[in-house]
Amino acid sequence: MRLSLALFIFLILGTASAQTSVHFDRPFHVAGEVAWFSVYPPIPAPPKVKATVYSPDGKPLDYFFLSSEDGGRYQGYYRWPFEAETAYYRIGFEGLATDGTTASIGTVRHAVYADKRVDGNDEAGPLTGAKLPAADGLSLSISGNKLQLFGVNSDAYSLSIVNEDVTTTGAEAYVSTTDGINVQAPNAWVDTLFYPTTVLKADGTPLTTNLLPVFDPNRYEFGFAKSDEQGKVVLQTSPFEGQKVLQVRALDGADLKPTTDKLQMRALAETPAVTKAVADYIDLSRRRRKIYQLFATVETEIDATVSRETQREVRPDRDFNVQDYKAFPDMFTFFKEVAGELKVRLKKENYSAYLYNAPNQRYFEESPLYIIDGLLTRDNNYVMTMLPADVRYLAFYYVGSDLRRNFPALGNNGVVRIETVRGAKRFPTADADDSFAVKGLQPSATFPVRDAAGSDVPAISPVLMWRTGTGDATVDLPSTDDVGKYRVLVVTRSVDGKLRAASQTFEVAVK
Repeated sequence: MRLSLALFIFLILGTASAQTSVHFDRPFHVAGEVAWFSVYPPIPAPPKVKATVYSPDGKPLDYFFLSSEDGGRYQGYYRWPFEAETAYYRIGFEGLATDGTTASIGTVRHAVYADKRVDGNDEAGPLTGAKLPAADGLSLSISGNKLQLFGVNSDAYSLSIVNEDVTTTGAEAYVSTTDGINVQAPNAWVDTLFYPTTVLKADGTPLTTNLLPVFDPNRYEFGFAKSDEQGKVVLQTSPFEGQKVLQVRALDGADLKPTTDKLQMRALAETPAVTKAVADYIDLSRRRRKIYQLFATVETEIDATVSRETQREVRPDRDFNVQDYKAFPDMFTFFKEVAGELKVRLKKENYSAYLYNAPNQRYFEESPLYIIDGLLTRDNNYVMTMLPADVRYLAFYYVGSDLRRNFPALGNNGVVRIETVRGAKRFPTADADDSFAVKGLQPSATFPVRDAAGSDVPAISPVLMWRTGTGDATVDLPSTDDVGKYRVLVVTRSVDGKLRAASQTFEVAVK
């Protein structure tokens, strides 16, 4: 297999003191391939940055958050869509400023090619650019299977090793953008995950409130936000990985429909050129996949495990194993016969329910808040017609001081927690509309190095190594089943924002 030098993309953000640099593992990708990249943002950098992937037509395709590490650098990965057509995709990076607004720290475009056999031409492609920044004391040394980095000092670095025998014109590529930010002070950013959201009522009018309850079922906690005259609000959460559902509720019980705001970028009319080198790359990519399928594996497996959040423990005032009563026809019967703290009535095919306020020895005046598998509702009809056979656990919360602490604003009339066996069925539409999914930090993953020695699976990946770290280091060069010329590229950024790069090649010969 023959591949090319890692791509280094520079974004010019107005001034030399406010620029974002992105180091990709290669200058372009084929549909389905994984891009590994490091982001060197302006200083001071947002502690958390939102990375949004945009399709060629400018619509947001995906997003995830990255956390600043190793001297203000972010690192991430992304598998390009298997159905991607030949086009430029973009990744935009945003942080949350202290004034509550989101601010861009740059947008980079990246060439992605369809996984289709094509005939290339010999014309120079658009991936040419300026030279890499000066090494300025940074150096590489290769001896045997050891690679040594010198002059890194305590700076953060990213390192790629790529087969360079087949390459596009101009392996060092720089792309400029007009997106920018004027960083004024070290405290310009908020260390949080953030979601610009618009909250509308059922009739389409904006919800304007100084107190918007937001429930996080993963943590079993309530937070509060403020929405403006257009229903705009920036919801914030503590760091988490993967995806979860948040739910907003109106204090007056109004049906709400929140939607996360999505930035629409202009469509890109230009497409990356298909040179002879690119066509060869695409063909080799198809061949590699055919080889790997014989070994029941893929070229790049992402080994990332999502860390689960710790749910806050809220001790109930009374709880039940409902499976002990699963022969009852409905939960209405269960409450009447077993859990009498909830007084239920049926009148004209509508149910009413009031939880017992034990400390005051009276019933609350309004229906309780039900939390069913982490979703909030006050729909008595839905709860009373549930089947006990579908319910695993039920708990009551009715002590006033605990309600104010654990379920502020919404739990004044008591709370009933229900956990089902297989997930709530046909949840009330009005309540389901209050909920929306959000994504958190991208789970950390390590670039998979396939060892050719003693392995039945061939090591023929285009990228031999992708590594990040800080300071001088000695690295073991991974073995490969592919011969040819390989290029090492290391990029560093000092704490004062100075970017440096060094490159060196080595040969892998037929043994």
